This record gives sequence, structure tokens and C-alpha cells, in this order.
Amino acid sequence: MKLFVLFAASAVLACAQAPRVLPINTLPPDTVVAKADGKPITAGEIRTLLEVGDPSAINLAKMDPERFLGSVFVMRFLASEADKAHLADESPLKEELQYLRERVVANAMVNRIRENYYPPSEDIEAFYAKNSSRYEQAFIKAIVIGFCPPIAQPAGTSDEELARLAKEAFSAAHCESKHTEADAKAIAAKVVARLRAGDDFVKLVDEYSEDKESKPAGGDFPLVTRTSSYSNEIKSAVFSLKNGEVSEPIRSGNFFYIIKIRERTVQPLTAVSEPIIQELKQKHFTDWMQEIGIRFKPVIERPDFFIKPDQKPAGPPQLVPQP
Repeated sequence: MKLFVLFAASAVLACAQAPRVLPINTLPPDTVVAKADGKPITAGEIRTLLEVGDPSAINLAKMDPERFLGSVFVMRFLASEADKAHLADESPLKEELQYLRERVVANAMVNRIRENYYPPSEDIEAFYAKNSSRYEQAFIKAIVIGFCPPIAQPAGTSDEELARLAKEAFSAAHCESKHTEADAKAIAAKVVARLRAGDDFVKLVDEYSEDKESKPAGGDFPLVTRTSSYSNEIKSAVFSLKNGEVSEPIRSGNFFYIIKIRERTVQPLTAVSEPIIQELKQKHFTDWMQEIGIRFKPVIERPDFFIKPDQKPAGPPQLVPQP
């Protein structure tokens, strides 16, 4: 079901927005920054206007401060004149202002519901226990055997195809490996066979591995987690192995990896509590929106009131001009 009608989507977006970078310097709030028609405007007033205004106001203040301030003074003057004329009490402006007010405060309420919720510690612990596999980590060693990719022949003349071929050609031209893909695959298979026969992993790292960073450390690689930047092929292989096991050759990019699991454990709750809290907060918010959506799902008593897209509005017959 679709959640919320008017303000939910905008509220979610507001929650996800990055903090605004305001094009102003820090001054005491009561500092008078400018005057027009004998009336001042302070640093605090400008900051508030930019914090609650739309991005175009921020951009205008950055590119043309004089024009931005002029628009503010004109807006204030016109609003003052409208108040004197009691325009806000007249329809349809009265109803429009009421609608805008409801929309703003509704968004504020949505944000409060989302941000003010904090899951109980027992819920955090229960989530961690239920989803412990998501927080597995593995300390690994690896033997890395690279190969140079072949230069592909163009299959088309599109800009995307030419860009892809240029990238592959650049990669091949700067490849430091001495192997073709077939050679690297054969070497990797040979290494795995020797490991299965009982050869020492660190010894084979020294003999075959081409990774400059891990080779001096006996093949030790950075910690692997479910969310780390390793390729999906590597993570899938790592978390299918048990402690002490060695993988088959894994092709990832222009390399074959042979991986040995030093140790597989689960990250402590203290290391993953923050993402768990955020996930529980999001679930609480989503569940609340679903409840609200169900509670206020309307039953339309007169469907004939709403005009469907393929219908023409009803009205008096139109006169056809005669020639």
C-alpha cells in the first residue's frame, strides 16, 4: 500500500537532507547587516530566513546578496500592507494559508515521531541476536594472481561502447602482470592443489602472490565484513568457508584470489549498535506510517464526484461556430 498522501514523502526527504551550508559568516544575532527604507535586518533574521527558506534563496544570497536582501525587504513590506488590508481573512487566501500551516506542522510532527524514538536496549540486543549472521567478520590470508585483460574488439560505435573500450585499453596498457587470464587461472588451480596436498600457505604466498601490500605480511588482508568494500565474489566465498578452510580460485576483476580463513567471528554489539539503532528507528517510523495510512484510508461515498483522466468535465453544451 502507498503510505501517506500529502506530507509523508516530503517529510522523509526532509529527514534525509544534508545540513545546509549557508553563505554567511558568523556574527552575533543582533548585528545589523543591512537597512532599507530606514528599517534594519539583523544577522539572526537572515540566518533564520536562509535556514527555513528554499535552496533558491540560499543560492541568491550567495550570488547576489544585495538582490536577496532587496527581495526580503520588499516581501516584508508587501506582507505588512496585506495585513493592514486583512487579506489573510479573505477567501481563498484564508484557506490556502490554513492548508500551508497544516502541511508545515504535519511535516514537523512526522520528523518528531521519527527522530524522537529510541529503541529499548532489549530490542537492540534481540535484533543483534536474531541477525548475528549479518555481523560476521573474517580474518583472512590470500594469494593473489593477476592477469592482463585482452583488448576487446568494438561491438558498436556508441559513445558508451567507445568509452568502455578506451577504459579497457588503458587498463591493459598499464597492466603489470605477466599472465594471460588462462595462465593465471591455471597457476591458481596449481596453487590450490598444492595447498590441498599440505603445502604451507605462507610459503606459497611468498612464491606466487602478486599483491604488494599483503605479500610482505604473509598474505594477511584487511578484515572482511558483510558491508566491507570487497567484491561480492570475495565476500560470498569468505562467508561460505569455515575456520582454516581454503577457497577455490575466485575471479574478481583482473585477479584470481585463493583465500584461507584465519578466523571467523561475529562483531561485538558495541561495534554495530549504531546501524542497528538506525534500522530499528526506521522500522518504527515505517510501521507508524503504515498504521496511519490504514487508519485514514478513505471510503469514497461518491466516486462520481471525481473526474477520471479519460473523462471530460461535465458542463453546459458547447456551441459550435457556424461557417
